[in-house]
Amino acid sequence: MKNSFFIFLFLIFFSCQKPSNKEENILFNKDSDEIVFILELSTKENSVDDVEDFTQYLSDFIVKREPSTVYGYFISDDGKNVTLIERYNNSEDGMQHGKDFINGPNFEKFFQIFTIKSFITLGKATDEFKVFASENGFEIDYRESIGGYVRK
Repeated sequence: MKNSFFIFLFLIFFSCQKPSNKEENILFNKDSDEIVFILELSTKENSVDDVEDFTQYLSDFIVKREPSTVYGYFISDDGKNVTLIERYNNSEDGMQHGKDFINGPNFEKFFQIFTIKSFITLGKATDEFKVFASENGFEIDYRESIGGYVRK
């Protein structure tokens, strides 16, 4: 009887465990081609409603057309500053986003709503990406990884 009770508890314990369907992978930043854009933006005295409406419109527009894996806007409490975070699989995807942005329908409106205060690119930006950004007037602070990882 005592053994049956322990077997019963054993079966309950293991039946409640979630099976791991996904093997965890760790990719060290130094081995990754991903790049991340962090832009600090001023809202140029636009109303919070106008800023939120425009950023939601851009998010809806970009999710259907662009290769970004992360794309998000974050507003300060006073509504005067926004941080934009974008993540791409590689410099080529980031450059394609830049081309689409410059040649797309939202370029002028973006600069009616925002002024870029700073633009940081994290990761292994290729020389081709750096030339493209420079030729198109983007002043970027490039930073390469000195440690860290991504869990996938």
